[in-house]
Amino acid sequence: MNDLFIYLLQSGISLAVFYIIYWLFLRKDTFFSANRFYLVLSVIFSFALPLFKITLPIRGTESGYINLLETIVITPDKLADSIYNHLDFYQIITIIYLIGVGIFMLRFLYRFVQIGLLISKYGIYKKNGFNIVFTNPHLSPFSFFNIVFLSNEISDQKQFEKIITHESIHIRQKHSFDLIILELLTIIQWFNPFIWFYKKTLKNIHEFLADEGVLSEGYNKKDYQRLLLNQTLGIQVNLITNNFNHSLIKRRFTMMSKSKTNKFAVLKMLVAIPLALFLVMAFSFTVSNSVIAQDTKTKPEVVVIKTQEGDIFTVVEQMPRFPGGDDARIKFLKENIKYPDEARKQGISGTVFVSFVVEKDGSISNVKLLRGIGGGCDKEALRVVSMLPNYEPGLQDGKPVRTQFNLPISFKLNGGEKKVIKGEETNSDIPPPPPPKK
Repeated sequence: MNDLFIYLLQSGISLAVFYIIYWLFLRKDTFFSANRFYLVLSVIFSFALPLFKITLPIRGTESGYINLLETIVITPDKLADSIYNHLDFYQIITIIYLIGVGIFMLRFLYRFVQIGLLISKYGIYKKNGFNIVFTNPHLSPFSFFNIVFLSNEISDQKQFEKIITHESIHIRQKHSFDLIILELLTIIQWFNPFIWFYKKTLKNIHEFLADEGVLSEGYNKKDYQRLLLNQTLGIQVNLITNNFNHSLIKRRFTMMSKSKTNKFAVLKMLVAIPLALFLVMAFSFTVSNSVIAQDTKTKPEVVVIKTQEGDIFTVVEQMPRFPGGDDARIKFLKENIKYPDEARKQGISGTVFVSFVVEKDGSISNVKLLRGIGGGCDKEALRVVSMLPNYEPGLQDGKPVRTQFNLPISFKLNGGEKKVIKGEETNSDIPPPPPPKK
C-alpha cells in the first residue's frame, strides 16, 4: 500500500508541475489545438511515468549501500507490528481514499445514465447528417461523442445552424474522448486540486476551439456572440459533455477578439514543454549508491561487499527467501522477540539494527549488532535473529552465494512512559543525535 501512496504522490506532483508551467507560459496564447494536446498528453504522461522506475547506479563505498528489511515493532504487551507502526494510519488513509474512488466512480457512471435516459426519453433523429436528440427547452445545447442534444424550441434556422456548427466541431475533434480520460483519471486523483484545474481548463479550450471553428465558417462574430448570450441561461446536463455555454462568456469573447499568437508564443511553447518534461522525469529516477561487482559482461549489475572471509552480496539476481515468504518471517520475529523486563522498567525504547548473512546453504551467520539501545534489547534482538530458520539461499549466475541483510527492530513503549535511549532521557521516539566526532 505504501507503493500506492508513492505513486499517487508522484503523479500528483507531476500534474502540478505540468499545469503550473501551462499557467505560466501558455494559458494566454491562442494556440488552442497545441494547448489541448499539451494538457491531454501531460495528464497521461503524469499517470504513466511513475509506473516506470529507472535506477542510476553510482559506484560508492561499502557503507553506501544498506539492504534494509521491513521494520518490526515490539511493544511491552507483546503486540508487534511492521512498517514503522503506521499500519493503522495507512489503513485509515486507504479507506478514505477508496471511499472517494467509489463515490467518484458512481458519479461517473451516473452521468452516463443521465445521457442514456435522455436518449431513451426523447429518441435520436437524423437531421442534416447529424444525430440529434431534441430535449426540453431548459437544457443548454451540448454534444456527447457523435450525438447533439438540442432544445426542442429552437425554431430559427440560422440559430440552429450556428449551434450545429459549434457542436459539430466538438464531434469532429473528438473532444468527448478528452473529457472521458479526464473523468477516469479524476477517479484516481480525486483529492488533487490540479486534476480539477485540468478539467476546467480543457473544457474551456474545447469551447475556444469550437468558437474558432464557427467563426472560420464565415459566421458574423456579433451575431454569434449574441447567440451565446441567449444560451447562457440553459441548464447543463453534466461535466462529461461539451456544453454550448460551458465557459465563461466574457473569457470566450476575449479569445474571439484576441489576435493570433505571435512567434514569441511559439518560442514559449518550445521552452515550456522540454522544461516540464525535464522536471517531471526527475521523479522517475532513483539513485543506487553501492559497490558494483566488476564482472558485468552479460549479467545485470550486482552489489557485493569484499571481505577477508569472501564476497558477501547485498543484491543478487535471486534474493534469499524465508520459508513461507516475508509474512512468515515477520510472524516468526513477532512471536519470538520479547520486550525485556529490564528495558521496560528503565523506560528504554528505540530501534536496534542487526546485520546477518544468509550463507550458501541457507543458514544464518555473522549476526552482528549495528546499533543498539541497551536494557537487554540488543541481546534479545541478536538472540532471535540467530534463531531464524534456514532460508532458500540467494543465487547469482545460478549458484548459491552469501547474502547480507540489515534488520531494524523497534522496541516501542506504550504511550505516556518516559523513554531512555542509550542512557539519555527523552520524551520523543526520535533518538538524540550522536555526539560530535573528536
